[in-house]
Amino acid sequence: MNQPISEMLQKELIECKKLFDDKIDIKILNNDSWQIKIKGPKFGPYENGQFFLHVKFPKEFPKVPPKLRILNKIYHMNINQQGFIALNTLKKEWSENISVKQMLEEILSLFQKPNIQNPLNLKLAQQYQENAQEYFEMAQKWTQQYATFIDIKID
Repeated sequence: MNQPISEMLQKELIECKKLFDDKIDIKILNNDSWQIKIKGPKFGPYENGQFFLHVKFPKEFPKVPPKLRILNKIYHMNINQQGFIALNTLKKEWSENISVKQMLEEILSLFQKPNIQNPLNLKLAQQYQENAQEYFEMAQKWTQQYATFIDIKID
């Protein structure tokens, strides 16, 4: 039987739902993992997309950062083929004061503007620098193909 999520995560959940109610949908899978559906922001290549993020909270959280992964394919220089996201706050800049809300804000900002300083996919970063229009067209195409009208379930 699953234990209830910690009081701290419960507070984080409430805060995120209040702040992001029109941009994300959070589903608690068990006491240490969440599935978050992120709606692609308007007026960009990810508009109308539904991106599923799996968040796994280690027992040591918040001393140790959670593991985040986008589950559907996405054309983004800061997200690799396995769905891992390049966020400094999840690595060398991690602090136990960083909230789930802050992490989600950073991810949403990557959807609005990729971070050329921290790419995981160097080929896409080069394309973005050389031909941003082509980069955004491919991102839009992938969004339509892999992130529209889908629902991903985690076992």
